[in-house]
Amino acid sequence: MKKLLALVLVVCIALSVVLCGCSTSNDPIETNEVHISDDKYRTYYQIWIGSFEDSDGDETGDLQGIINKLDDLNDGDPESGVDLGIDGIWLSPMMPSYSYHKYNVQDYFDIDPEFGTLEIFDKFVDECHKRGIAVVIDLVLNHSANNHEFFLNACEELKEGKEDGYARYYNFQKGSDTIHNRTVTDTDYFYEGQFSPEMPDWNLSYEGTREYFEEVTKFWLERGVDGFRLDAVKYFTDANTDGIEFMTWFYKMAQKYNPDVYMVGEDWEDAVTIYDQYKSGMDSYFNFKFGTSSGDYIMTGRNGQTNDFVKALKKYNDNVKKRSDTAINANFLTNHDMPRVSNSLEANEQKFAASLYLLSPGNSFTYYGEEIGIEAPNTTNDASYRTAMIWDNDNLPNIYVNGVAKVQPNALGGVVQQRGQEDSLYSTYRRIIRLKNQNPAIARGEITEVLESDDAYFGGYYVEYEGEKLLVIHYGGEETKEIEITEEMLANAEFRGGIVASNATDFGADPEKWSVTFKKGTLTMPPMSTAVLKAN
Repeated sequence: MKKLLALVLVVCIALSVVLCGCSTSNDPIETNEVHISDDKYRTYYQIWIGSFEDSDGDETGDLQGIINKLDDLNDGDPESGVDLGIDGIWLSPMMPSYSYHKYNVQDYFDIDPEFGTLEIFDKFVDECHKRGIAVVIDLVLNHSANNHEFFLNACEELKEGKEDGYARYYNFQKGSDTIHNRTVTDTDYFYEGQFSPEMPDWNLSYEGTREYFEEVTKFWLERGVDGFRLDAVKYFTDANTDGIEFMTWFYKMAQKYNPDVYMVGEDWEDAVTIYDQYKSGMDSYFNFKFGTSSGDYIMTGRNGQTNDFVKALKKYNDNVKKRSDTAINANFLTNHDMPRVSNSLEANEQKFAASLYLLSPGNSFTYYGEEIGIEAPNTTNDASYRTAMIWDNDNLPNIYVNGVAKVQPNALGGVVQQRGQEDSLYSTYRRIIRLKNQNPAIARGEITEVLESDDAYFGGYYVEYEGEKLLVIHYGGEETKEIEITEEMLANAEFRGGIVASNATDFGADPEKWSVTFKKGTLTMPPMSTAVLKAN
């Protein structure tokens, strides 16, 4: 009878835990509350629309396909633990264009029929906002398509010698020079087309062009778009235009229609050039010094030398803030213009690199498929970097990208396969994003100091935000490391969570001990791991 009563008591206690929704986990990432963003700081996910999900069987991804997969990215319940956890989406160009990449826009007020309709786009925005996802669209302001109405009209007028009409929207000149290097058929006029003859450059100084782009901006913001990714801003500066002045004007103009509009610019020049772009007052510019296959995130993911990494990160952030105190750094590993991370790093190295960029101050941008380790079939053309998203290795998508063949099974598995693996790349991404979302100071804070260390593989930095102080530590060594966290280092330190990128079996260790722990002031970090602590 006593045994029966004891058994009933145990069952009742267990049941009460379940009914209360309580957790017995000692992992703070499993138990801490997720912060819901209501500002410009987000964990963005970049989607190449034509490659993501095909809803109608025409071998091209579309907007309805993205809607169908939104719950995999964010299901609207921050505590569900089954989605990726992103809260921002950047869409590749989607406006009518005869190219597969859509960067030569024919009509700035519509959706390319390959991707859907304005009504489906409105549904997409609505479904995103229901889930707390901000929507940023790619906006091409440097050039249009050569079949844009304004360009066609300009060419016809120039054949009649008329230079004061539509020609003012573009950069035309009579006679050739080193800049105006594209010929207008049957005339002696040339135009600027820095990318190709199919992409004539807008005259961004002309008031008519600016009035036109104001109409475009108003149109998309009124449809609920939260911001813009501005393509190729390095080319805004030319013989007619000061690019920084143009971006200053564009940003302030957009704020008239949405004071909280978010903008991020693309300039793949050196760090000093990117620093100067922040003088425009625009929110963000992509951190190309740290992104790309030769950038600090991927290189440190490979070599593990985080001591130099944290110093470089602080220097970069300091220089950005000197130009604009409202700047939000834009961190990434790769994007649609470069080979994928899997072409550079092994799986564990990808996990470590993910910790480095996702837990850096500012916004992060994850290129679709990066979270499952999709590899580009070759590294010689852009289309190969934009192959289909793989949801299920056993049910591969029938999507083609500019003639690139149907994708092969992913070496690490698709989302379906990796979702069920605790130590998969996908599960690690989800865990890092959850840790980031639980600690809003990581993104919003400023790096005030770095930890001094003689260990090249040990690096840490403090971030402070609205009275909160966190310590982020990355360790890339090959042996487990113990660090005493003294009161001088961090007062009343609270362990907020740890990420382990390496596999215990690779180092001949006990998998059960392969986790970041914090006990009695001692932080224990396995190889290739990250820890976040908070002062109290």
